[in-house]
Amino acid sequence: MQLLDPEQKRFNDKDSGRLELAERIVDPSNPLTARVFVNRVWGMLMGSYLVDTPSDFGLQGAEPSHPELLDYLANDFVKNGWSTRHLVKIIVSSETYLQRSNHRDDMAAIDPENRFYWRANRRRLEIEELRDSLLLISGNLDTRMHGRAGDLWGDDYTKRRSIYGFINRFNQDPTLRNFDFPSPMQTQESRTDSIVAPQALFVMNSPFVVEQAQGVVDFLQL
Repeated sequence: MQLLDPEQKRFNDKDSGRLELAERIVDPSNPLTARVFVNRVWGMLMGSYLVDTPSDFGLQGAEPSHPELLDYLANDFVKNGWSTRHLVKIIVSSETYLQRSNHRDDMAAIDPENRFYWRANRRRLEIEELRDSLLLISGNLDTRMHGRAGDLWGDDYTKRRSIYGFINRFNQDPTLRNFDFPSPMQTQESRTDSIVAPQALFVMNSPFVVEQAQGVVDFLQL
């Protein structure tokens, strides 16, 4: 609590104190919350983080590569009502985000890890993005919002976006696991990025993929 309140004022004894804790976490005088959130959104969109340790902003964590940019985005995020939509719009409309991923020998010699964002980071689609893209191009994507979760694969799979997929915390779906989907049993700051044979076998043999491919063929024959 000393991090959120150096004076460590006591909470109200009449209730649990959870509301007061939440208010101190999102207090504008506490920049840490906004910085952590902004850094995670930046990493998801840009393919690398401003702070390489998104779950550790302490003394043991990495220093920000662009501290002024991090502070600017965090302040702007708070000023605009903690709006994720506004934050994403600011990032994706920037010249940095709109760059191509073309390689340049001169810049690679200076900054081989692309810490200064002289090009866009090449990223593969996550399994949820891959699944939704297949449903979209086959014409099978159900864009309805809200409602109960459904199975992502199988005989009676949902054709809605993967965000509506059912996740079993105690028995993780093997397809999701093969594509580095994080364990729902614990928090993880980022996903691993592996290239393994089961991923290719899924694309070649999965009834789900075959059905979407057939949907594309049917559409082209109309």
